[in-house]
Amino acid sequence: MVKPAAGQDRDGLAKALREARLAEAAHFEAALDLRDSKTLRLQILKDELLPSVQTSPEAQALFDLTLLPGDPPKLWVDLTAYVVMEPDHRTYRLLQDRQDSRDVLFEGMDRGQVAEAVRRHMAHRLVARERQVATMSPQSRQGYSSATLILAWVSGFAFGALALVAGALYAGLLKY
Repeated sequence: MVKPAAGQDRDGLAKALREARLAEAAHFEAALDLRDSKTLRLQILKDELLPSVQTSPEAQALFDLTLLPGDPPKLWVDLTAYVVMEPDHRTYRLLQDRQDSRDVLFEGMDRGQVAEAVRRHMAHRLVARERQVATMSPQSRQGYSSATLILAWVSGFAFGALALVAGALYAGLLKY
């Protein structure tokens, strides 16, 4: 059995180590490029949706359209719905988080179709918000009536006077 010289073994290992590091660097660079492409696609979708939100004050109050980088990057539409590029870097997926589940509202590769799905989601949320506001009682929207405020003040005054009399009787300042 012939042993290789110590310098030759070390040079072979050093070369293999260098090649492994270059391969890993290429892998990480490709992963970063992939994440950057996902973020870029979501930014383009955000730019397409932004005019729809900016034209309506109600929509501005309800929708954020916030792009958060990460793995995966997410375009948040509102507090519960967001768009991600899953399962690959070409497929848009509109998701909505619920208390006990996560629903896929739309999935597709066409940016126009996903933009339309997001607009439909936003329209449904606006209608639900209008319905919620319409079902609120008029008293909760307008405040309290004058008669209610006067009754509350008079009953508070009477209760306070009664408490003072009871306290004076207890302290022995008044004799009955």
